[in-house]
Amino acid sequence: MTVFGLKNRVILAFGLLSLAVAMAVSGSAYLFGRSYLVAQRENGAITRALLDARAVSNAVQGGADPGDAIAEVPVVGGVQALVRVKGTWYTRGVSASPDDVPAGLLEEAASSGAAQQRFPVSDGPVFGVAVASGSDVYLELAPLTDLDRALRTGGWLVLGISLLALGGGAALGAWAAKRVLRPVGSMSAGAARLAEGDFGVRLPPTSDPDLAPLTTAFNDMADAVEQRIQRERRFVANVSHELRSPVTAVLGTAELLDNHRDELPPLDAELAAGLVDRARRLSKTLVDLLEIGGRTGSQPLQLEAVDIAGMVSGLLHERGIPLSALLGDRPVVTTDARLVERVLANLLDNAATHGGGVSQVVVELAAEQVCVHVDDAGPGVPADSVDELFEPFARGATSSVHSGAGLGLAIAREAASAVGGSVVFGSSPAGGARVSLRLPVDGLR
Repeated sequence: MTVFGLKNRVILAFGLLSLAVAMAVSGSAYLFGRSYLVAQRENGAITRALLDARAVSNAVQGGADPGDAIAEVPVVGGVQALVRVKGTWYTRGVSASPDDVPAGLLEEAASSGAAQQRFPVSDGPVFGVAVASGSDVYLELAPLTDLDRALRTGGWLVLGISLLALGGGAALGAWAAKRVLRPVGSMSAGAARLAEGDFGVRLPPTSDPDLAPLTTAFNDMADAVEQRIQRERRFVANVSHELRSPVTAVLGTAELLDNHRDELPPLDAELAAGLVDRARRLSKTLVDLLEIGGRTGSQPLQLEAVDIAGMVSGLLHERGIPLSALLGDRPVVTTDARLVERVLANLLDNAATHGGGVSQVVVELAAEQVCVHVDDAGPGVPADSVDELFEPFARGATSSVHSGAGLGLAIAREAASAVGGSVVFGSSPAGGARVSLRLPVDGLR
């Protein structure tokens, strides 16, 4: 079932209303004019036929030849006169013959003295008026072709006016819908920007008393969201800063013990190794929390020309991944190298930690963006779990056997958004998961 949007419904309502009004007005005018013209033509034909019938009857009764008597009838507007005297027809004109005259017209005239009827002949429709005097009948045929043509033209004119009204009403409805829905469109765009992380978006104030409450409510909601995000980030940053010093001290102590592991009893050496591993993990988690709390998206960008493939090569080399895993193009993009490198590093680490290792990295230059696809060797990610993986502290299916706090993808998404890009999940052609960084092509060189 097709569901029309509000804009289309407004346009349709204006168009149908205009069509109905135009058809009512022009249709009424047409019907009134048609009735008036037809009545005028018929009344004129009846009056003229009665006068002409009396003149012909007087002439015949005075001894004139019927043919001569009918020849004296004036021809007005193509009217044809016929007379039947003692069973013989006399006519002036050739547009119709006595055989074209309906028998019912003559019978009604014989019984009531006069009759009228509209009927077709070879030259078109005519209006016949028959006047009987005894067995004699005078018949006058008034052509209606010009009247029918004029009425047909008037009918097409009414149709044209109605269609123009439909189009004009639809155009007016489109204009009205645009004016009415413009504030709604602004709110929709603002909500979309707010959902994308632009917490500073606000709608301009309006003097419209009907829209002012909506604008105020939206701006209040945006203020509340921004304040809540700021409070959460300040809380994370403050907690991370408060914990950083003691965690650093613990890590230093643990590493000192680990460096002297050979001097410790076996049980103490094992405890020292576990302590340093957990202290390093806690330290990395604090660094990630500081990264999230640092409001990456609000920092000014440091734009420079970046060789994407070259950056990926360096990251692969640092992690001991063969450079043969890198495939595709070598675009150079003007962007913030620091943020892009952070995203790519997190994607590679995520594939190594939770995806069974990096199988390949494909750099692809598309029509409007540059994509870096990181494919892993894992089982893939269910579509209904993708959104959860971008949440802080979210972990994949293999998190039980790997370290990590689950902050990498959350940091990657925020950093990608800061440079106008995005991070999306997909399926690798090799069967694992594919996590892609998409960068805008505006800065392509």
